[in-house]
Amino acid sequence: MKRNWQLFLGIPLSIFLLYLVFGRLDYRELLETLKRANYPLLLFSLSLLLFHMVIRALRWEMLLRPVKKMRFSSLLGTLFIGFMANNFLPARMGDVARGYLLGKLESFPKASSFATLIAEKFLDGFTILSTFAILSFVLKNLNTSQGFYRTLAFGGYFSLALFIITLVVFLLIRYSPDTFMRIFKPSGWSDEAKGHLYSFREGLRWFDRWDCLLPSVGLSYLIWITYALGIHVTSMAFSLRVPFIASFLAMVAVCIATTLPFTPGYIGTYHAALSYSLILYGVPMEKAAAVALVFHALFFLPTTLLGILFLWHYHLSFSSLRQEVKGN
Repeated sequence: MKRNWQLFLGIPLSIFLLYLVFGRLDYRELLETLKRANYPLLLFSLSLLLFHMVIRALRWEMLLRPVKKMRFSSLLGTLFIGFMANNFLPARMGDVARGYLLGKLESFPKASSFATLIAEKFLDGFTILSTFAILSFVLKNLNTSQGFYRTLAFGGYFSLALFIITLVVFLLIRYSPDTFMRIFKPSGWSDEAKGHLYSFREGLRWFDRWDCLLPSVGLSYLIWITYALGIHVTSMAFSLRVPFIASFLAMVAVCIATTLPFTPGYIGTYHAALSYSLILYGVPMEKAAAVALVFHALFFLPTTLLGILFLWHYHLSFSSLRQEVKGN
């Protein structure tokens, strides 16, 4: 029951958000919009999203480099498996699967692997929050719905709180693990727990390496620029002429809306965030919904198919992966 509360909350939320986007559409106009799409541009958008995944794997390799040199094929394969699992499992269990699988494939401590996965979220948070800080000035000059602006601002503040907490925890674990242990469990830690903590600490060695930290930050910006460019190209495929900054706003809205992993495959939250961001620039709801529907599919379907392919390559099944992750 405890493991499924996200589904009980997430499914009604998905239905509600999908209704907000698709409930009052002119479906004939939506179908005509989909039919008139520029498919070569959609293929280009797909290639950008696949490149986005390659850059993610490169950043992961950079974070792991101070601890151990990893095979790029293992990083890319486990990355796709993790995203595929996130499309179907609650609470971003795909991220847990990714850390577990890399540890298994590369004989690497799982705690160190998980540390780099949390570091990814930390770097993503830094990138998104810095982008949002710039966009907040642009939003003030738009005829922005107060409800949308307040929701986005609340999500931004929530993300900022998570970012600060993560930074403090990282600094304590990396530079003062004894202080961390006293704060979070004054009664004392077992030898096994200390071993896991120090393995996790090893996964934060990139903090001490400027030759790893700075490229990782640069790759983080490239990751999200590529993602925003994918949104922009998809918009162009539906003959929308919106400024490139609109795609950055949509990217930030999607990231903030999916911070809490309630809805399965981000269905609903993803569509609502992207659609309502485009509406701010005068895009009709039918076209905004078409962009959201297609862009989500361009990310959801390939990551799912490639994740399944890599599962087969590693002689694993989805059910066995789920059971092993739950057991670990």
